[in-house]
Amino acid sequence: MIKGETFDFTIPEDLNLGSFILDINLEEGRGAKTALYHGDDIYTFDDLWRLTNRMGNVLRELGVEPENRVMLVLGDSPAWVAAWIATMKIGGVGTHAYTYLNTHDYEYLLELVRPKVTIVDGATLARVREAMQGRRRRTALLVAGRVEVELGPGEFALEEMLAAASDELDPEPTHCNDLAFWNFSSGTTGKPKGVPHKHRDGYVSYLSSDRVLQYQADDIVLRVPKLFFHYSRDNLFFSLRKGAASVVFEERSSTEGVFDLIAKTKPTVLVNVPSMMRAMIQTPKEQRPDMSSLRRIMSSGEPLTAQLYQEWLDDFGIEAVNRFGSAEATLGYLSNMSGAVMPGSSGKVAPLVTLRLVDDEGNDVERGEPGILLVHSEASGIYYEREHEKSLETFPGGGWVNTGDIFTQDDEDYFWYVSRADDMLKISGVWVAPMEIERGIQNNPMVNEAAVLGIDDADGLKRLRAFVVLANGAAENEETAEALKRYCKETLAPHKFPTSIEFLTDLPKTGHGKIDRRFLRENAAP
Repeated sequence: MIKGETFDFTIPEDLNLGSFILDINLEEGRGAKTALYHGDDIYTFDDLWRLTNRMGNVLRELGVEPENRVMLVLGDSPAWVAAWIATMKIGGVGTHAYTYLNTHDYEYLLELVRPKVTIVDGATLARVREAMQGRRRRTALLVAGRVEVELGPGEFALEEMLAAASDELDPEPTHCNDLAFWNFSSGTTGKPKGVPHKHRDGYVSYLSSDRVLQYQADDIVLRVPKLFFHYSRDNLFFSLRKGAASVVFEERSSTEGVFDLIAKTKPTVLVNVPSMMRAMIQTPKEQRPDMSSLRRIMSSGEPLTAQLYQEWLDDFGIEAVNRFGSAEATLGYLSNMSGAVMPGSSGKVAPLVTLRLVDDEGNDVERGEPGILLVHSEASGIYYEREHEKSLETFPGGGWVNTGDIFTQDDEDYFWYVSRADDMLKISGVWVAPMEIERGIQNNPMVNEAAVLGIDDADGLKRLRAFVVLANGAAENEETAEALKRYCKETLAPHKFPTSIEFLTDLPKTGHGKIDRRFLRENAAP
């Protein structure tokens, strides 16, 4: 077993995560300090506290009781932040969804979550309405922002209800073991799976993360991934707990938009993802703003390669600190530390976390050997909603989570990501990790970005296929494809190369900022 830093702490029996996140700022005299930047508007902690309390009273008016679920399907905004905190503050259970899913996806999520109230906005109202057609169990629709359509039965204008609500709210006296929120798995190999978490899980996750993130009250935090990605959501709330300000914006993240927000808000911390880091590097220097306000870059969502890390450091001069976590564990269980980054690694075991690397039979592997990562902490979930068999596989009991990820541990206790266990393919009788080949291809100067997957060929056999976005000037032809295959053979191993290469203009991304491997797999030609 590999243990992270430990320290004494006590989980309060009476614990309300909503109050824990926000109320301390008023108790410590930070009410007049900026909490949120949103467009041209600034919300102080006192403003956010009052908005949250009014939101809680609105939800109670719509019938939300302890343990009822509330689902957020709206763009990042003060309303999103207040609704999430308010849901937990009144004892409800917070859940959330991407804002650009199709109707079929919302049908699935509404059936899985069964929310008492669903909060939408103008961009998502029509699709959620359509998804609700024919459902036996209805959910009240609370419409945020400007309402430009006529609302029907069971639909309510949030702004009108907030205006009439009291800004005094008595928090629900929740127990630390009451449910507080759901995380969702990324769904890269199927439908997203809901992982219910307790108030205690969020509390322990904060204690562990605070040792790594080290937010300060004078920080301004800009997050590239949207709030429905729990990595982004938790960074927002953990920074709010420390009195830091955050930037929220509804628009889908883009390189131009991120640079504009950096110029406007002068953030000190940028919560980023590798794909955006690559896009920022590729932006001509004359199109970038002054970024001297930044003191730290955080990265997660996908492995940050040593090459990309070094390119970022050379180009911007700011160290990027990457972490690795999961919806099931609800915390970053591996992390580099500021000033002690090992480029290309996922870092060392995080505080309050215990890890094991095991083989297929559950035996600990030798240091340096690849093994499946098992995670233990007081923040771990214990099941997937409505997924009994999968729960038994992923949550073996005693607070352990089987991540399904393969890592190695080096002599300095850094962990190195290899692959998903279910992505391993046998090539020429030898197990190969597509991710290893992917990282190898990305080291070629002709390549901007790449994804390597096992795709069924016309005969139903698994073959390695690379989806490649070329750098400027490289030709999309068979000669380039063969050159990339030779490069992999020479730099990795003779059997570690993609059987076929497909050139794309861009790789599809999920809302988490990850490469959408599911989309690539489902839309790949035989």
